[in-house]
Amino acid sequence: MNKESLELLDLYKSHYSILSEKLTLKNEELKTRGMNTEQATNPLLLTVNDEYLKADIKIMFFGQETNLWLKERKNGAFLGEIQPVINLYNNFYWNKGCYSYGGQFWNGIGRFKDKVNEKYPNKKLGLLWNNVVKIGKCKIGFPYQFNGISNKYFNVIAQEIEITKPDVAVFFSGPNYDNEIKKALGEYNLIEIDSFTKRQLCMIENKSLPKAFRTYHPNYLWRIDIDKYINAIVSRI
Repeated sequence: MNKESLELLDLYKSHYSILSEKLTLKNEELKTRGMNTEQATNPLLLTVNDEYLKADIKIMFFGQETNLWLKERKNGAFLGEIQPVINLYNNFYWNKGCYSYGGQFWNGIGRFKDKVNEKYPNKKLGLLWNNVVKIGKCKIGFPYQFNGISNKYFNVIAQEIEITKPDVAVFFSGPNYDNEIKKALGEYNLIEIDSFTKRQLCMIENKSLPKAFRTYHPNYLWRIDIDKYINAIVSRI
């Protein structure tokens, strides 16, 4: 395991004991209330590989939240273990299972990756997947029932960025997740790009971020000319 992945592992271990205590209690409460699908699923835990570490352009891209993560164990409910969740990230993301998984998000990331490679054909590209909300629920949608617990006891995105050192961050999370970005990283400035409104596409200035952009989730971008938005980002990388 490379140094960066070990540092990420240490970061997660430093939070997992208290996080496990809080989420286990919350999930038991939700189960008692018959709200199984509202229970917390497992966090998105990152690793990095040589493809990323040796890249000329390192980009961390963000989705919204992952739902039903590690569904093979406890029907996707929070497990309280780290290694199986890391193994899932490796198998799903680094082994490229995400691109065969399909769906508007991964199709959009595939298009983004292709556009960056077209623009910078002599550069090695490394893409690292993250989420604005680190812990989703056992169903599609925002985890209202326990997001406060996640923000308080697993606020790790700034440290993930510090460890992995991306050159660029791209938030495919949409403007409705801006407050979640603020909870994770603190105050920031939104800067307009060309003829786009701040809701559509903007740059983000924040002390914890490298050069950063925020635009809509690919599910929406596909309906409003995804290439126009992606090209605007890629031309500024």
